[in-house]
Amino acid sequence: EAEHRTKDAQVLLQPLHLKGSNDVPEPSTDTCLPDKPLQLVMPDSEQHRSLMLVEENVKHLHHIDGPVAVVAVVGKFHSGKSFLLNQLMGKQSGFGIGPSVQPHTMGIWMWGKPATMTLAGGQTVSVIFLDTEGFAATNISETYDAKIFSVATLLSSYLVFNSVKFVL
Repeated sequence: EAEHRTKDAQVLLQPLHLKGSNDVPEPSTDTCLPDKPLQLVMPDSEQHRSLMLVEENVKHLHHIDGPVAVVAVVGKFHSGKSFLLNQLMGKQSGFGIGPSVQPHTMGIWMWGKPATMTLAGGQTVSVIFLDTEGFAATNISETYDAKIFSVATLLSSYLVFNSVKFVL
């Protein structure tokens, strides 16, 4: 299972040209950054019409020194985005997942403590993982979904569109 997760992370981050065949993200050693999910962007209300920045959590990003790569996962609700991110980070419990029919992730969340990876040239990069609210949820407009997709796309260095049954 760990070997499979390692290969998944390498395929996803292959453009980073990682050194070695067994490199997986290592947690950052910065103690100012919490090792838990932090909401970066939240819906304005229960109607999910617009997005609001959670400035308190954005401040954590100022503690990251050096180059940063951002990996965001988007896709339909209940398609396994949070689970995929947990596997890529090597965490048993990370971003919230659950069996209920109610969406668990609202807005855009980041893992507070970035992973650290080394590029082929020896440069160290902090990798931030973003989890997004799923598309096509009940009573959520396509306009709101487009906003989530747009913000995730603009923030990310690498965007993964997680789909069910279709390869895009």
